[in-house]
Amino acid sequence: MNLEDLIANGGLVPETPVKRSAIWNKKNEAGEDVELQFDVFVKKHSFGTIEKIWNDDGDRSKSAAYISQSIRLGENGKQQLSYEQAFQLDPGLATVLIGVINEVNGTGGGDPKN
Repeated sequence: MNLEDLIANGGLVPETPVKRSAIWNKKNEAGEDVELQFDVFVKKHSFGTIEKIWNDDGDRSKSAAYISQSIRLGENGKQQLSYEQAFQLDPGLATVLIGVINEVNGTGGGDPKN
């Protein structure tokens, strides 16, 4: 394989986020089970970006950083959670978002579809 083949076959990660549907099961204020279905946009990361996020020696949450760097919200995927907002997410919602990120990026045993 040469560089042109690598590029032509998708070896370099595109910048365009991938739209995915997610389901968050939670309890409402009355304690009733609620299923929320929503769409998010997920950035597909390069090897170097993923390695940088997971090997950061700082005191920050790697999962919160991964969510902040990966998830885009809003109708066109233009809204980004700050690290602090990602850190404050409901644990169940954070788990759902990490699952969608792993699916898109082929990490964590997910099944990449794009």
